[in-house]
Amino acid sequence: MKKKSNGCVVGCLTLVGGLVLLGIVQSALSGSLGLGGPDDSDTKPTAAPSRSGPACPSRIASALPSGKDATLVKAFRTDDHRITLCSTTAGKLYYYGEFRDQREAGIAMPAKKTAKGYEATNSPYRYVIADGAVTIYKSGTRLDREELTPEPSPS
Repeated sequence: MKKKSNGCVVGCLTLVGGLVLLGIVQSALSGSLGLGGPDDSDTKPTAAPSRSGPACPSRIASALPSGKDATLVKAFRTDDHRITLCSTTAGKLYYYGEFRDQREAGIAMPAKKTAKGYEATNSPYRYVIADGAVTIYKSGTRLDREELTPEPSPS
């Protein structure tokens, strides 16, 4: 008596394996080429990102790259200056420095949080906020140190 062939089982398994492989390839191509498909629904935002603090003043937010809906992180003043730290919805931190009497336009620069406070660079200048003061350096040489007074918002 001859042994029965498992041709049908092997054929069915090959067909199922091929369909699975085809699905994997299609999914990979859709994702990498941005062609859409059922798996890219999670890339579309379903709600606006929530703000974790008060709004950055609009005149300052408009000076920041992608500053729309930026959040106020900290605000300070010295005898002559205002310093405002805001974070964009992308999580980028910016230092905005200006004269309190607004005799000149303010300047926005990228900033970062440090162990003691914050630091911003607008080469060759560096601004370090720590221990209740802002220290200004030019090319590594200390130019000035000004005491800071926290303020709620520089509106």
